[in-house]
Amino acid sequence: MQAWWYFCSLDTFSLVSMLWFMVVLELPRYSVASIAIGFEALWRRPPVPLFVQPAISILLVGHNEARVLRRCVMGLAEQTVMQRRSQVQIVVVDDGSTDGMIRIARSLQQESLVDTVLHVQVRGGKSAGVNLGLTACRGDIIVIIDIDTTLDRDAIERLLPYFADPHVGAAGGDMGVANPDASLVARLQDIEYLITISLGRRIGDMLGTLSIVSGAFGAFRRSAILGVGGLDCEVGEDADLTMKLRRAGWRIRFAPEAHSMTNVPETVPALIAQRLRWDRGIVTIWFRKFRSVFDPRSATFRLLDVMALLDVLLFQMILTLVFPAYVVWLWYWFDTFGLTILGATLFCYAAMDLLALIVASALVGDLRRGMGLLIYLPGFAVLQMCVMRQVRLIAVLQELLLRTSYRDPYVPARVMRQVEQI
Repeated sequence: MQAWWYFCSLDTFSLVSMLWFMVVLELPRYSVASIAIGFEALWRRPPVPLFVQPAISILLVGHNEARVLRRCVMGLAEQTVMQRRSQVQIVVVDDGSTDGMIRIARSLQQESLVDTVLHVQVRGGKSAGVNLGLTACRGDIIVIIDIDTTLDRDAIERLLPYFADPHVGAAGGDMGVANPDASLVARLQDIEYLITISLGRRIGDMLGTLSIVSGAFGAFRRSAILGVGGLDCEVGEDADLTMKLRRAGWRIRFAPEAHSMTNVPETVPALIAQRLRWDRGIVTIWFRKFRSVFDPRSATFRLLDVMALLDVLLFQMILTLVFPAYVVWLWYWFDTFGLTILGATLFCYAAMDLLALIVASALVGDLRRGMGLLIYLPGFAVLQMCVMRQVRLIAVLQELLLRTSYRDPYVPARVMRQVEQI
C-alpha cells in the first residue's frame, strides 16, 4: 500500500522516468492497437460473396499422424463446402511416417473420403511435403490444414469470400486452443491466442500489415503460391511463405469468422521448446531473408511491408533485447526498490492485457469465455514478462550468434544441408 501511495505522489516526469520501458516502448503499441480496433469495429464489412464457387484442394501433410488422420478426414466430410463435393479435392501427403499412417490414408482413399494419397519413404519436412502435395492439387484455392487442427463446420467456407478480391493471395483463419483444460500452461495460452490471434491479427488485417498466415489453417490462391515457388525449407515456413507473397504484391487477409482449434503444449518445457523454434524462425526469415524490405531502391519496395517488418523488429526483437537492460538499470539506480517498480510494470501489463482480453472476447462473440479467464490474467502476465520474454531473448541470441535454426530437427538435417549449399 505504501508503494501505491508513493507512485501516486510522483509527478508525471518522475513516474515516466521510472516506468519508461512501459510508457515509451509498450504503451504506444497498445494505444495504436486500441485506435485501430475501434476503426475496425466501425468500418469492417464482410467480404463480398463469390459469384462462382472456386474449385478447392484441401492439403493435409503429416508425419506419424496415423492416430488422428481418420478423425481429421471425417471432420472435413462435415464441412459445408463438401456439399459441392465434386469441386473439392482432398490430398494427403505421408511424409515418411513409421506409424502406419500410409495404411490409414490408403483406406480413406478406398472409402472415397480422400482423393489423392502421396507417400515418401524418408521424411523431408513439412515444406517439402507441401511442395509435393501442390503438384497434385487441382483447385484454384488450396487450403492447408494441420492434421491435428479441428475446424468449425463452416470454417473453410468462411475463408473463400476473401478471394473475390483478385489481389488477395492468402487468407488465414482464427485459431483457438483445443485443450485449455489440460493444464494451467494450456489455459494461459488460451488467453494468449485470444489476444495475439483473435485480436492481434484483426488489427494487422485492418492496418494491412498482417505478416503470417498460419500453416495450421490457411487458404492460398494456387497461382499465388506457385508464382513464388512454393515453400522454402525453413523453420517457420508459414511466415516465410506469407512474406514471399507480400513481396510479390499479394494482399494477405485474416478471416475472423473462420474458426479453428489446435492443441498447445501442456507443460512449461514443451512450451519453451516450441517458442524457441518459433522465435529463432523470426530472425532467420524476417531479418536474414527479407532485409531488402527496407531498401527504397528495390523494385518491390512497399511501405506496408516496411510497417509489417518494423512491427516484428520493434516489438518482438528490440523490446526483448532492451528489457534486460531495463532490469539492470532499475537495480543500479533503485537497488531493491527496483523490484517494486518491476512489480508496477507487471501490474501495467496485466491491466492492458485485461482490456485486450475483454475486447478480444467481445469480438469473437464469447464474453463468457473471456470472463472465465480473468482469474488467470496475473499468471499470464508473469508468464509473458518473466518467462517468455527471456525465452525470446535466448532464441534471438542463439540465432544471431549460432544460427541454431539450421540444426533444428523440425527440418531434417540432410534437407537443411542442401538448403545451405543453395
